[in-house]
Amino acid sequence: MGRIEESVEVDAPLGAVYREWTGYQPIPACMRGGAARGAAATEVMPPDRIAWSGGPDLPGHSGVVTFHRVTDSTTRVMLQLDTEPHGLWDHLVEGLGFTDRKVIDELAAFKAHVEGHRPHLAA
Repeated sequence: MGRIEESVEVDAPLGAVYREWTGYQPIPACMRGGAARGAAATEVMPPDRIAWSGGPDLPGHSGVVTFHRVTDSTTRVMLQLDTEPHGLWDHLVEGLGFTDRKVIDELAAFKAHVEGHRPHLAA
């Protein structure tokens, strides 16, 4: 089983970052904690934490995202994913670090998205 832990600091208040996370479509719903390909939220504690399990379609896949107030206008998003590769292709992708790179890229895109919508953000 592989574990990926990444974080990003977003220049926006915690509540706004949480709201954006739950509705941000480019991040796969199974990373956001929403239902997709069988993923289901197992714990939702707005605006601090969302945990999920992959369910029957993604066995061995689970994760948690937490939101931490750094300052009144900065939030740290911490994402932890546990994945269990199935088959040769999944093992190769995981072994070469592509999954970790994808998570880093998705978090960077989320940060850019939120910071690009700054006029619409409210605490």
